Amino acid sequence: MSGSNAQDTQILTTQEVAEILRVHRATVSRLAMSGELRSYLIGSRRLFKATDVWLFFENQVDRRYALGKEA
Repeated sequence: MSGSNAQDTQILTTQEVAEILRVHRATVSRLAMSGELRSYLIGSRRLFKATDVWLFFENQVDRRYALGKEA
């Protein structure tokens, strides 16, 4: 895997993702189980790639403000 960033990817727990997104762990679990937030199951543990968490976050932009239209 030389030249790959796979080894540089940070793996996060549900609790760590909740802290990053400033939401409850149950919210992270719901987002993961619905497929909105990509996650991985290793045994009974649900894990997340940091890059997936930040991609999810970037996709949550409030379109009303992004387009200059306040509701």
